Amino acid sequence: MRRRSFLASSSVLTIAALALPIYPARANEPFTEGQTAVLLRLVKDIFPHDALSDEPYLAVVEQLASAAADPDFLQLLREGMSSLDGAGEGDWIDRIEADRIAALKEMETTPFFITVRVSALFGLYGNPAIWSTFGYEGASYEQGGYLFRGFDDLDWLPEPLS
Repeated sequence: MRRRSFLASSSVLTIAALALPIYPARANEPFTEGQTAVLLRLVKDIFPHDALSDEPYLAVVEQLASAAADPDFLQLLREGMSSLDGAGEGDWIDRIEADRIAALKEMETTPFFITVRVSALFGLYGNPAIWSTFGYEGASYEQGGYLFRGFDDLDWLPEPLS
């Protein structure tokens, strides 16, 4: 290969590489918008909290999307989401809440459901941004431990009956 042809071909490749970011990043996302909506609804149905906005739930969906870089994990999620639609009439996400919950109860022992539930459990309740919503003040170790902070602080419980 001559120097002139090498420079010409490398400049074409450089221009092509610089042009790639112009296109949307959706090609790298593992889920369609519909699948993302299904995962969001699924996590919200597994751990319903009226006091929470969609943001903490979306953080869990993003964690699942990051983990979906593994092809086997991505296949598990996609097959699980399609089985949700198969467990009843019509699209799972369009059903009423009672029908969605019934479909989830039928598949609660499947690897798909267990994987999403455990991911949501740690992703949601391990999020310090929402701890105050539940009345959790965080770890006490940094502030001297429970013996000196909160040992007898039961203001979050109802008063005991006499």
